[in-house]
Amino acid sequence: MSTSQAFAQSSASLELYDYLVQDVCVGPSGDVIKGDPATCQTHRNIEIGEPSPYLLTDWDTVQGVSYAAWNSIPVRGEDSQVRVMVSKSLLGEYNADFTFSYSEEKDGYDLIDLSHSDYASIIRTSDGGCLDQLFAPRLARNIKRGTRFNRRRSYSRSALYAPRARAGGWILFPFELAPSQWPQSSSHTHRNTRTPLQRISGCNAGGSTGVTYWNAPAPYSYEGNEDGVRKTLLTIRSDHFGSRNLSSRSNALESFYFTREYGMTRWEAWIPRRRCIAEAERVPQGQLRSQCFPEVADKQSAPGPELNLRARCKDMNVTGTGHPDVARWGAQDWVRVDCRDLTRYVALKEPVLMLDKRMAQINGVDDIDF
Repeated sequence: MSTSQAFAQSSASLELYDYLVQDVCVGPSGDVIKGDPATCQTHRNIEIGEPSPYLLTDWDTVQGVSYAAWNSIPVRGEDSQVRVMVSKSLLGEYNADFTFSYSEEKDGYDLIDLSHSDYASIIRTSDGGCLDQLFAPRLARNIKRGTRFNRRRSYSRSALYAPRARAGGWILFPFELAPSQWPQSSSHTHRNTRTPLQRISGCNAGGSTGVTYWNAPAPYSYEGNEDGVRKTLLTIRSDHFGSRNLSSRSNALESFYFTREYGMTRWEAWIPRRRCIAEAERVPQGQLRSQCFPEVADKQSAPGPELNLRARCKDMNVTGTGHPDVARWGAQDWVRVDCRDLTRYVALKEPVLMLDKRMAQINGVDDIDF
């Protein structure tokens, strides 16, 4: 089944799908050529199983190094539905000789469902902290903290773990209407749960009622390449608050930016300032506190963590506070604590498929056909 045939079974419009997967440049004959989709004359969505001739990385303007590389690629699910895999390498120091290798303890991914709810939603993720995790609107009834999973059984064939049972938890934006027809800003309050598939200290199953805001496509300015020339791309932004109570000290925000050229292009993490201070008190003095008061740290001679963060990830929109790393939601200050801007283009000598059989296919839950 081709990508177009698989995509025809999804709920996403072609316009929305264009924001979810990265592009490749093509020549007059339709052959894939080297080039940055943000600048080449003709480009198209990458196909299922098609290796990418380039990487998208971040870039630290102070250290002169890259730390992460992402690819947003379509994959075929075990149920033949097309999904989007955002593959995240944290190898660092990316160049034209890059070859893909996957470490579950270091690298990661997000798997996005396009078929089984009214929203594009992340149904599975992996990171170096809690490793393999499932997202869903509700916990499966037999999942308990510290549950050991039988690797020999394919839970994806049961109602408990099937993608259709998990879609609509960590939502990004709706399928209804094409993005160009969306209102300027919309939101949806929803329940989301997380189920770790491996026993990791501090990583427990649980859930909360959060709220997601999304915007109609608008131009955003990104970091770009080492030359300092920023890239302005039409963007869908999705803001996911862990709790619908924006005044809660324990809340958290993750912002996702999607572009037609690159798919998932940028990610930011924010927490309330009060939470930042409380967490800083539990670590050695000075390790985190400067991140809680970036407006004060700006006036100091020694750069703090927030200045190093801004070296690879400038803020796009100075908020009502007048400072790029401080925002105001729920009548409280929030501070930005992490960010990845993946808009540095690196041409590869040999195209690479950033996919591994350990991605979304282990721990008894097989979500993709690879």
